[in-house]
Amino acid sequence: MASRERLFELWMLYCTKKDPDYLKMWLDNFVSSYEQFLDVDFEKLPTRNLSNVEEIGTCSYINHVITMTTLYIQQLKSKKKEKEMADQTSIEEFVIHALAFCESLYDPYRNWRQRISGRILSSVEKSRQKYKPASLTVEFIPFFYQCFQESEHLKESLKCCLLHLFGAIVAGGQRNALQAISPATMEVLMRVLADCDSWEDGDPEEVGRKVELTLKCLTEVVHILLTSSSDQRQVETSTILENYFKLLNSDHSALPNQRRSRQWESRFIALQIKMLNTITAMLDCTDRPVLQAIFLNSNCFEHLIRLLQNCKLFLNANNKVADKNEKELANKLLTEMNEDQQVFQGQLDCLAVSTIQALTAIMNKSPAAKEIFKERIGYTHMFEVLKSLGQPPLELLKELMNMAVEGDHTSVGILGISNVHPLLLLIQWLPELESHDLQIFISNWLKKICCINRQSRTTCVNANMGIRIIETLDSHSSLHRICAENLIAIYGSLGSQSVSSEEIRSLLRLLRVDQSEFIHPYTTAVTRAILTMARKLSLESALQYFNLSHSMAGISVPPIQKWPGSAFSFSAWFCLDQDQLTLGVANKRGKRKQLYR
Repeated sequence: MASRERLFELWMLYCTKKDPDYLKMWLDNFVSSYEQFLDVDFEKLPTRNLSNVEEIGTCSYINHVITMTTLYIQQLKSKKKEKEMADQTSIEEFVIHALAFCESLYDPYRNWRQRISGRILSSVEKSRQKYKPASLTVEFIPFFYQCFQESEHLKESLKCCLLHLFGAIVAGGQRNALQAISPATMEVLMRVLADCDSWEDGDPEEVGRKVELTLKCLTEVVHILLTSSSDQRQVETSTILENYFKLLNSDHSALPNQRRSRQWESRFIALQIKMLNTITAMLDCTDRPVLQAIFLNSNCFEHLIRLLQNCKLFLNANNKVADKNEKELANKLLTEMNEDQQVFQGQLDCLAVSTIQALTAIMNKSPAAKEIFKERIGYTHMFEVLKSLGQPPLELLKELMNMAVEGDHTSVGILGISNVHPLLLLIQWLPELESHDLQIFISNWLKKICCINRQSRTTCVNANMGIRIIETLDSHSSLHRICAENLIAIYGSLGSQSVSSEEIRSLLRLLRVDQSEFIHPYTTAVTRAILTMARKLSLESALQYFNLSHSMAGISVPPIQKWPGSAFSFSAWFCLDQDQLTLGVANKRGKRKQLYR
């Protein structure tokens, strides 16, 4: 209480006598009394009075703070001698505190800080945020834009503070967000990502942090735009994605040689990987179908496949340098170069994995997106591009498994086949895998997912997986014995569901040998598979059937007026798989099938 009385006394003295010394004394007392509430790093829980935030935001001195901060940042951006830069610490502290002050005004509940720390706010928690953020000053956009103009000498840490402020404004409330998301601010964010001039000289950790913050800002921007109407938006999501993909597939080979060092290329690939992972984060939203449609209209599939093709260009350029150096350098240097080559190859593998993850996210639970990918790109073309990158790492094969089940591939008992084409691709790839361990791992998993229940077998049969298996078995000299036996077991399981006479002939044709005394290694396994197909362990299987497992599947008949004759009849067995029923019960949101309408 004494400190409050002293503050009041000093303030009255200043107002009466207009003596700046009293104002300085008042400021010193105010800071000493409330310093424990200062948290420019946003590491403590907010204990401030949020009821006055909106009112404070209307004060005229907010614009003065913005003006002062602009001037100080311009001073910090200027290139000066070390002696002249010695007294810049107090200016930097002012800028940091000013930006933290604005962040507290425009995001009083610290939604942004919680989000980047990994904490997702529930709708209930958001509904409890009864106090609104301060209205965004019109000075913000020119201030934000100007701060990043010719900012190569501005510290990366201060750039991160500016990005934190932008993210806080977008996450703090939709009204301010739609005002802040403008062509100018989007240009700044894209320029920050493309600012490769500072990559060589800047601190890799600080540069990486700046890139990650920028990508999180873009993710927040996309999510806000999805919840707004067209008349509220200054920028369309499609425009942002167009510039995003343009940067993702930018032609690095057009840059001057001095800017294309191995370190630069390594950091550029790291940026591409982060941008691909951000696509997956963008699509993790409640309006996923709408955003998927926007991605499809942005030719996302073509961009992502081109990115995979560019990996091959990276490899070719890298190998040419290696071939040249092998003739010029000593053995020791060659060893170091080979190690560097392995690291570079590892980065390209990660890039391919992230590309597959992005493709999976765009097609996730969207039959239309899957059909568009099949028509525009085709899985055969994707397979050829992936093969051109060399032997696939385990992580890439696992991502193709995840694409097939649209989830975690290890959850075979929970997830079914959502996209059968990656499975066909994996079967086709098996003979070309040099690692027998990978062959066995892939074939074991395929055996589980393809044979787990009637629905999975039906999906595989309808995709003509049996023919693909026979084509793969024809390269038996490249297959490990266990891998071949797994494929034959899969074929037997699928054949018990449905098989044609031509497929059986093709399977038996594999057993032909030149010498009569020689027995083909597949003979026993094929015999077991044929017995599996012939054995009836349950009700008679239908030779013809309708697959009504999809949520939109059904059988339609013409109106009664168009029926020929005086009557029409149709009879069929109706099969409910026990496995599917069990999964439906386990699901919190169980679905009910409508048998007739």
